[in-house]
Amino acid sequence: MSAKKLSNEEQLRNSIDRLEKTISSLPQTYPVLFQPGKRMFAQFMHGIVYGLGMVVAFALVIPFAILLVDQVQWVPLLGDFLTEVVTRMEQVRSLR
Repeated sequence: MSAKKLSNEEQLRNSIDRLEKTISSLPQTYPVLFQPGKRMFAQFMHGIVYGLGMVVAFALVIPFAILLVDQVQWVPLLGDFLTEVVTRMEQVRSLR
């Protein structure tokens, strides 16, 4: 019985040792979490990349949507409204 209890204690010690090693290695593994300056810089860069991604996405999606809207003129009610939207957008584009 004592041999089994000893092995359980050894398993517990080994588990605790592994946990201590893992916890002590966290700052080296994830320095962004433990250094506020790096974390702020990472968040700033995340915001910049997110904003640029949104701009690029809108720059690609809106012209594609306008192209599709031009093709929907065969729908009577929706077509008139969409035609008006497209003509106004083309007027604004020509002002630039």
